[in-house]
Amino acid sequence: MDILFREHSQNIYIYPSLEVENDPFTHEVDVTELNPLPIKAIVTDISPASSQWKMPGIISEKTKQIFIKSKYLSLLKMSSKIKIDDDYYYGWKTNGRLNYVIEDKYIRCYVYVKKES
Repeated sequence: MDILFREHSQNIYIYPSLEVENDPFTHEVDVTELNPLPIKAIVTDISPASSQWKMPGIISEKTKQIFIKSKYLSLLKMSSKIKIDDDYYYGWKTNGRLNYVIEDKYIRCYVYVKKES
């Protein structure tokens, strides 16, 4: 997997954010985005039919699967969005939980483009 990662990885930008709770009764949260950090990742496309099984309840036309090194787990937990090529992806925080799988020395995440309604 290390050789595959070196040959086929590309730069993605992770936008870390800080969340501050303003009111403990209404749970209003202010999110402050910080400067993006570039990291290497393997990016693959996922078909819409496959994304319904991997991310139930999410409707999106454009879904990607990313593999990053496990040392970036804390950065992923702090992130608010990810920029791949020219699109911004969301979805690793679904239902208040982080949507990822740890596989040996790598993390697999599913991200999607938010659908404007």
